[in-house]
Amino acid sequence: MGATLFTAGMIVGTGIFAASGAATEAAGTGILVAIALGGTVALATGISAAQLGVNFPEEGGAFTWARAFGHETAGFVAGCGYLGKALVSMSVVGLALTTYLAQAAPGIPLHVVAALSVLAVTALNVFGIDLTSRIVIGLLAIIVALLASYTIVGLRAVEASNLAPIFGDRGGLGVLGGAAIFFWSWDGFMRTAIMSSEMKDPRRSIPLSIVGGVVLAALVFLPVAAVTLGVLGADELGRQDTPLLAAAKRVTDWMFWPVLAAAVIAGLGDMLGILLAASRVALAMGNAHELPGWLGAVHERFRTPHHAVAALGVASAVLVLFFDLRALIEVASAFMLIWYLVTHYAALQLPRAKRIATPLFSWYGVAGCLVLVVSLPPPALAAAAAALAGLVLARSLARARTSGTIV
Repeated sequence: MGATLFTAGMIVGTGIFAASGAATEAAGTGILVAIALGGTVALATGISAAQLGVNFPEEGGAFTWARAFGHETAGFVAGCGYLGKALVSMSVVGLALTTYLAQAAPGIPLHVVAALSVLAVTALNVFGIDLTSRIVIGLLAIIVALLASYTIVGLRAVEASNLAPIFGDRGGLGVLGGAAIFFWSWDGFMRTAIMSSEMKDPRRSIPLSIVGGVVLAALVFLPVAAVTLGVLGADELGRQDTPLLAAAKRVTDWMFWPVLAAAVIAGLGDMLGILLAASRVALAMGNAHELPGWLGAVHERFRTPHHAVAALGVASAVLVLFFDLRALIEVASAFMLIWYLVTHYAALQLPRAKRIATPLFSWYGVAGCLVLVVSLPPPALAAAAAALAGLVLARSLARARTSGTIV
């Protein structure tokens, strides 16, 4: 149960607060279908990850899993995709956190405060998984309670006409675009599989935690999104970077503060979770000499990859100073979908005896990820593709120099 709550706590975070506006701008009234569609792809991906995690209980997720089948370049792409997603996501969360705070304290320097929040969470993460997992579960309980109050109170202000047509007023491509943008919000369900070496009884706990975590997250996302859409309408919701606060103020003035508290707590919890998992991927890549070896160092007392944590945190703090919220969400989704594609590819390599579910889940995940990738805005897709292509080229050149083929 603890692992399931941990997974749900990793999923339920800033996404519902920050990505709802951008996703609704694309999907219109079809945002609820878009969220649900992305959830099915997340569930399929979680099942693929669970099968891999129980068979390969090492750090690194898709980076390690692809390498286990001899696909080192695919593993490198997956690892870089995950680290790229983590860097961008930390910036997204920091900016979302300060954007919400600015509604209560107008005039604060958004990018500077966001960078400082990223660095503060980086310092906390050094203390290790036991402390962090307890914090995440505690934060989940508070967030769910606050969002439940928002949903219950907000029901009285919902206008049913704002919810129709349920399949969207901007066509199927709009729904797919909304699903692709909101998909970043589902991130987190794979973290028990990524950290399988630190899990007790991974063969049982990982599959249960992933499926249970996705279901619990859906039970939070859909009612909250439905109330927000019903209160604001698709056009207003699509214009908002702080949609839950806008809806809360329309319902009743006092609801502003519980929603703000939930957004702040979710932001802090998200950054904890992102760094917690991403540092393990960096650790695995450092140990495999795909990244500088010093990233593989483990703190003598806290047993955490403190060099990897610090590097990721500092890089994210720098990134947050230069870019804005919506564009970063889209790029984060692009990186994440590439990571998930490699996960499904690796799961399909498993022999029948090692599978715990039909390969149809993995095939559905491949198809779903491909559809969502091409549904993203072209600039976001181009940015992620260019970054990964550049890293693969740099890796190839470095290996060529090491082998002596380039002087």
